[in-house]
Amino acid sequence: MKEKLIYIGYILLAVGLSNAIKSGNFSVVAGILCVLVIEVKRKFYPTSKYVYWIVGMILLIMIGTLIDVGFSRPTTNTDQKYSEIQNLNYRNTAYNFSVTFPEGWKISPRESSDSKAVVQKATKGSATISLAVRDVPLVVEALSPEDKTIKDLVDFEEFKEGTKSDMEKALPSVTDFEFGEITIDQIPAYWVKFSGSNNSSEETVKQYHFFYKNILYMISTTSNSNDFLNMEEIFNTTINSFKITK
Repeated sequence: MKEKLIYIGYILLAVGLSNAIKSGNFSVVAGILCVLVIEVKRKFYPTSKYVYWIVGMILLIMIGTLIDVGFSRPTTNTDQKYSEIQNLNYRNTAYNFSVTFPEGWKISPRESSDSKAVVQKATKGSATISLAVRDVPLVVEALSPEDKTIKDLVDFEEFKEGTKSDMEKALPSVTDFEFGEITIDQIPAYWVKFSGSNNSSEETVKQYHFFYKNILYMISTTSNSNDFLNMEEIFNTTINSFKITK
């Protein structure tokens, strides 16, 4: 009976370690690792000279797992319970922002074909405004000051070169690149504008990137290329309505 309880204890420690790693609770991870190391030494290698080498190898494997989890990008929280819609105003309580969509547009949740970072979008005909967010990796969040902006992450010239290169590799038909800098709710932002074929029509996209409190925000405005100039004033009004709410 005693041995069964001990094995159950080992299983619970293993489960606790796994959950702590996934949640990024490194103080709990450290505590569980200490308990496991002491128990391995006491139970299996009470007098061995090589126990510390063995334990060291185990720790290296676990540390590797921690680094992998810590630097992996967390999944965007797309749960609709954090989305509040009142008339044309959309508020996200998970990422603390609000935006007002244009009159006559349909506000709809993300679809399976959307990027996993999209939390909400609005459409009218072929035109779309989509809101996306990305959390930084857990380790970066722990080490990074919350007042950093996108200018601290990447120089504007690097943003231009990197974005153009990545887009051309992913979508060889993309053309007519334009880049610029603005502020959104007093937060520095970079934007990229480009055009490309979509089935039988050509679409133009203008995408805004900005960084606030360790969250990367991305707002994409898209329409048929022939209509984009006429739509741009409407798009700009929506961009200007974006507010950080906390």
